[in-house]
Amino acid sequence: MCGIAGILKFNNQEISQNTLNAMGDSIAHRGPDAMGTYMYSNVGLVHRRLSIIDLSDAGNQPFFSQDKDFVLVFNGEIFNYREFYPELKSKGYSFHSSSDTEVLLYLLMEYGVKVLPRLRGFFAFAFWDKKGEKLFLVRDRFGVKPLFYFQSKDQLVFGSEPKSIFTSGVQKSIRQESLTELLFYRYTSGETTVFNDVNRLLPGHYMQIDLGTSKTQIHRWFHLGESIKNQSTISNPLEWFEESFNQSIAYRMVSDVPVGTLLSGGLDSSSVLYSQVHQGFKDVSAWNVSISNYKFDESNLAKSFSESLGVDFHTFEFRGENLLNLVKRAISNHDEPLMHLQDGHLLGLSEKARKKVKVLLSGEGADEVLGGYVRYKVHDSRIRYQFLQILPFLPNSLLKSDRLKKMKRYLAMGGEDFQLMSNSNEHFLSDFSELGFSESNLRISYRERILKEAKELYPSNPLRQLLYLEQHTHLYTLNDRNDRTTMGASIECRDPFLDVNLVVGVGSLGDEWFNTKGKGKRLLFESFGKKLPSYLQDHPKIGFSIPWERYFLDRDDFREVYEQLPNSELLQVSPFNLFDIKSLMRDFEKGDKSKLSIIKQLFFLSLWYQVQFGK
Repeated sequence: MCGIAGILKFNNQEISQNTLNAMGDSIAHRGPDAMGTYMYSNVGLVHRRLSIIDLSDAGNQPFFSQDKDFVLVFNGEIFNYREFYPELKSKGYSFHSSSDTEVLLYLLMEYGVKVLPRLRGFFAFAFWDKKGEKLFLVRDRFGVKPLFYFQSKDQLVFGSEPKSIFTSGVQKSIRQESLTELLFYRYTSGETTVFNDVNRLLPGHYMQIDLGTSKTQIHRWFHLGESIKNQSTISNPLEWFEESFNQSIAYRMVSDVPVGTLLSGGLDSSSVLYSQVHQGFKDVSAWNVSISNYKFDESNLAKSFSESLGVDFHTFEFRGENLLNLVKRAISNHDEPLMHLQDGHLLGLSEKARKKVKVLLSGEGADEVLGGYVRYKVHDSRIRYQFLQILPFLPNSLLKSDRLKKMKRYLAMGGEDFQLMSNSNEHFLSDFSELGFSESNLRISYRERILKEAKELYPSNPLRQLLYLEQHTHLYTLNDRNDRTTMGASIECRDPFLDVNLVVGVGSLGDEWFNTKGKGKRLLFESFGKKLPSYLQDHPKIGFSIPWERYFLDRDDFREVYEQLPNSELLQVSPFNLFDIKSLMRDFEKGDKSKLSIIKQLFFLSLWYQVQFGK
């Protein structure tokens, strides 16, 4: 919906209006419709607005209480905001807009952060209590909306994106300690980022800063495991799932601007579009990326399904210099290194969609919540898992598929706990064994903490443990990607599969709903899946795949970047300098597919360093 940023000085130093303006300008793509600031002594807040609900000036921010003692800058949506009107009016509050932000302001004034569990939606916001001299920074349950901060003895600076923090004068530099995790897992988990002294506020947490004492406290206001334990029994899971998913879709159609859908042609996004149409929502449009002459292109499926529903369908292909420019801009938007590598395509698609819509629905989160990735199958059946332990001892000549060879590398490392923590990896410990990597220096405390929670919740089911872990790690990276690529084009992305009632309710169901037979996601297949055309039901799961190997070797613009890898300044430092990059490139060019994952990562890290640091 928007972008927020702010500064709180602990040394009574005043804040420059020019600094606040510059911070807002740095995230103008998140809110091109309006900008507002607030300054009071040594507190400054800034808001960039993307108008979605109440398009009038009455919806501009910051929002103030009548006496100006409370101030709110808000990024996100509270989908159930209208349900609070009777309650708040009965307590004497009067409304001057139809914005959900005004509702949130009054709820915080009345109840404080205790109201957070009652909110349905996604958000990151800053709430300033002038009389109490307290600032609250709050983030939604699943990290759909981002919030970063920098804290020193003199100040706290925060923003929707790290670039707003750097614009305030904080120096941008790489956190050396994060590079090993970045190399192995492709992203940094938990609170830390790849930048020195810049942290992310974790999903489901809030920070309270007391200006008078300079004391900062971080509290966890949403605990998925505890919520699942407290969930009442669901007697008819399929009926409940259909009703809950349709309600989630209906909530996410609340908008005063046109809404479209990101449609890949797979089960998840097709279920989103099906629900929209069959609930009677009008003027829905579908948006798709196509890749010519590529075996994994699913645009024909998306087109056929859209036409069968009478939905306006749009597909676009991005290639060559245009794609490389999109990737560079996606890196600039994201600040941190890219993980999923489709960011350029999604940014390009969002820019095309922006000409017609301001909101896009996505099928993101379905795999992590319902159990849909093929890589989950290893941990589904205890018998299968024990049988597969023979793979590391078999020569590759006996393994006919690339998937079995990858599984061999995966199972050759550590115990099952470590495997669960690295399940989403593209390269594994066995790939780096000659470089001196060991399990001990790749066990990240945040990942271990979440896995411990997962084991307490599902003590005898590694698959359920893996899903819980991924909902606190891999899913967050997908949410980051979707936020930066869509907001980079001034579009809001909404994820129906991440409605809190849906995620908590699904997590409370029995293990029988999570076997990975077939394509997994039993709840979805046996509900909405059965209503979809057979060509969608029978189509194998592919995911958003990009033929990077073709781009690196066959396209001059990508090839130019690729050939400069041995000269990259970033790749000269530890742990990247452990690789013989020229040798990796030679093997890759000879057709060694096992080298593609590390080549991809080194390529995009090198390009990230070039874009972010100008080197």
